[in-house]
Amino acid sequence: MGRSLKSIKDTYIKHGSQLVKLVLPSKYLRYYPPVYTLRDPIEQRVKYTLKAGYHIAVISFYFPGLDEIIKRIGRRKFLSYREKVKVHLRNAVDESFENKEIVCLHDQYSDGISLLVCVEESQRSALNLENKLAKVKSTMEMKKYSKLIQQPLLCDYGYVFLESNRYSLSECMLKAHIQAMAMAEKYDKHQYHQLLFEINQIVAFKQITLLAQPIMDVSNGGIRAWEFLTRGPKNSIMENPLQLFSIAKQTNRLFDLEKLVLEKAFQLIYQCKMKESVFINFTPTTLNEVELLQEVKALINKYPQIDPKNIAIEITEQDSTDGLNHFEDNIKELRKLGFRIAVDDTGAGYASLHTISKIMPDIIKIDRSVIKDIDTSKVKEKMLQGLLMIANETGSLVVAEGIEKVEEVHILSKHKVDLAQGYFYARPRILHPIT
Repeated sequence: MGRSLKSIKDTYIKHGSQLVKLVLPSKYLRYYPPVYTLRDPIEQRVKYTLKAGYHIAVISFYFPGLDEIIKRIGRRKFLSYREKVKVHLRNAVDESFENKEIVCLHDQYSDGISLLVCVEESQRSALNLENKLAKVKSTMEMKKYSKLIQQPLLCDYGYVFLESNRYSLSECMLKAHIQAMAMAEKYDKHQYHQLLFEINQIVAFKQITLLAQPIMDVSNGGIRAWEFLTRGPKNSIMENPLQLFSIAKQTNRLFDLEKLVLEKAFQLIYQCKMKESVFINFTPTTLNEVELLQEVKALINKYPQIDPKNIAIEITEQDSTDGLNHFEDNIKELRKLGFRIAVDDTGAGYASLHTISKIMPDIIKIDRSVIKDIDTSKVKEKMLQGLLMIANETGSLVVAEGIEKVEEVHILSKHKVDLAQGYFYARPRILHPIT
């Protein structure tokens, strides 16, 4: 992952006679004005964060009721009202995000307030981000900002992930802000329709590629299974899976996208004549869809050569499955069809452990946050032992994720972990059909 966030240099800007740190939380934080200095401090901080090996989510906040409020209280009083909104937004962000996650919060662009946060490269990162943004939204809408305005101020947000390799960084940041604001304002913006058009094109013309990362037998090193990982169209904004799945979710096309992933997976298994097991990722919301079983059965009929027993449905994300009315029934039906069920990210949060207790999975995947540097941490080794005890109680196979060095493999061997995957063994790659 590169350097720790702690090693990212802090950026300061001149504000009156003070140097102000451009990061939350800070009681001295001021919004960076839309005037460029010789070195844009926001851009510099973004560069430091990208060099540290993190992705950056660009979030825009939109308050749909502000125009109506201007009409009711007048522009002079509105300016004071808006400053109160800004202050409360800073506090809400401070409460929802950790200090190390925040790159900056600013109104550098005239049409909205942007929050930049760093995230790791993981499909669950988008869900974690959404949970925190939902908390910000709830906090903002509960607050009363003026005695003159009795109704709550509505708050919407949209986000995209910064693509920094296509244009200059400043151009990419502006483009990301416009796209994030379009996601926040939805139907009011041309940019939203453009992103919706692009995700619709990807689904309609099946423009995704599946990469495969081997899952290894810890004891003998042989390949036991493959995990399929999705990429969008090459050299497009949605090639990055974080971007692809987050935009699909915000445009209500996530189920269609994950259906396409399943179809492509069956096709790849058939073309490559794969004998090993395959792991395919699904979000809980997709596993809750009534139409899912019909789609799965159609693929089984189309590819009778493929045994569902060789496919593990991997439940991604740390979100709670409570309130998903069809989730558990769909899991039971998938098991009847022969599929195995895996729970991802175990050890990263309460939700995965809660899901284990509800569905008793066939496979438990231990999150890389537990595995990383486990050879130098007795606490992590104890956590691993605890998760292995849970797996033993549920009769689950164990897969350790994110293996990057031989010392970690030694700890896994010591505790008789079944399977492992990570860059130590191999990076994800394209599998070519057997002719």
